[in-house]
Amino acid sequence: MAHDGAAWWTRKTVLARSASTTTSPPSADDEIAANDAKARLQSSVLATFGAWFASRGGEIDPRVRMTFRPESGWSLEADSAIGKGEQLVKLPKKLMLSCDGEDVSAPLREVMSRVPSDLWSSKLGLLLVRERIAAQHSLFAPYITLLPSVHEGNPLFFQHDAVVDLQYAPLVAQIRKRSKFLVQLVGRGATVDDGEDFVNAEHPERRRVVMEVDANALGWASACASSRAFKVRGPTSTPSMLPVIDVCNHSFTPSATVRLLDGGDGDVELVATRELDAGEAIELNYGNLSNDDLLLDYGFIIENNPYDVVKLRWDLKLIELAREIGGLATAPIGAQAAEESLKGTTVNVDDVMQITSWQHAALQRIGLVGDASNVELDIHAHGVDKKLLAGLRVLYSKSPTEASRAADAPYGEIDASVVSPDTEIKALRCCMSLAALALGNFQTTLEEDKRILKECSSANAQATKTKQQVLAIRFRVEKKKILSGAMARLNEAIAREQK
Repeated sequence: MAHDGAAWWTRKTVLARSASTTTSPPSADDEIAANDAKARLQSSVLATFGAWFASRGGEIDPRVRMTFRPESGWSLEADSAIGKGEQLVKLPKKLMLSCDGEDVSAPLREVMSRVPSDLWSSKLGLLLVRERIAAQHSLFAPYITLLPSVHEGNPLFFQHDAVVDLQYAPLVAQIRKRSKFLVQLVGRGATVDDGEDFVNAEHPERRRVVMEVDANALGWASACASSRAFKVRGPTSTPSMLPVIDVCNHSFTPSATVRLLDGGDGDVELVATRELDAGEAIELNYGNLSNDDLLLDYGFIIENNPYDVVKLRWDLKLIELAREIGGLATAPIGAQAAEESLKGTTVNVDDVMQITSWQHAALQRIGLVGDASNVELDIHAHGVDKKLLAGLRVLYSKSPTEASRAADAPYGEIDASVVSPDTEIKALRCCMSLAALALGNFQTTLEEDKRILKECSSANAQATKTKQQVLAIRFRVEKKKILSGAMARLNEAIAREQK
């Protein structure tokens, strides 16, 4: 559909009702009417926003439309054909909401300084709360009006049953960490006053804001920031909220990218990375993120996400448990696996097992022991963490030479042929057992979860699960698929070694 030449925010094509509602049965009339009413309200809000956006120097190509759909919210779409490399949106720096702006008061900066770097969204969230309380006095009022009032898909706002249904300890730990931080920072309520000096002769246009912020308000604002902010000046830069551009949805095969404008003093543009057809979504790649990150920060997951992982730790106690499950309890490991004449000095590790000095040195090269160690490991659908397989090869190695080969590149590759077949089979079987342990940590099986989801999607199904619970079940299904895929890959590798 070609655009009609009118301002983009006043065109009728800006707002779109879900296509499925046009063929809904009569029993859905109330829902259709509610969606129509919401669309009219959104149209009024959008007109105010569009005028504000243009008045502050923002530009959007007339072939781009901003569309609202009740089932998915706002998105950007091509209104007609667009060529590769063409500018879709131009956004001046003064239209970006950022913590490093000069209009952030000293008292607010002091509170922001208490936010750890990994929870940066709460830092930007504090500024967002401030602007929301400023209401019509905020320079960003029309933009804030368009922000979602709830974040139902964000696990920070999950009901207890939905958190339990995740059945995945690493994500639950992150949810608790974020919730605990919000409570610690502002508790039931904290007052932040811009101060008398905030409005002065150099900045008479400023408004002093005294805000009362609690954990709920900051949680809402943090969720807005985490799902909409971009690091436009590199991976270590301060994230900024980018009106209009932040409406783009995610894709691992995006059709657009955000980049700094040359000589624009921080201005950015949204540019098409390939040709776009009329009606096609304009999408960005939020990053090569796992479902953990996508759910925590954006409130959705991707089925068969190629970057999704199951998190483990290098833990000798866990390895010993896996050995028992895998029938390897009597197989020599650590110092016991070494030939008698080559044992040398032994090293105690967590009082679980002894390893030789040369095994310790090999594990240190891999990065599993020592001051610079990182014991966080990932299992993915096409295999296991290279450090995990390399480390197990070292533990089952019989000589310094074999351990050294296991620790050197290309370490951790399945079928790398760096150790003896006997050592390789034991390492692979131990990996299998660790994956089986992780799978056993879920209270339900993959088949049971698929049955539950099928029942929930049935047209005649009663609402036995909330949307949050369904999302949680979908999340754990993806983790189980990863573990099952990794185990299948390991089993194939064992079979090849045994030939």
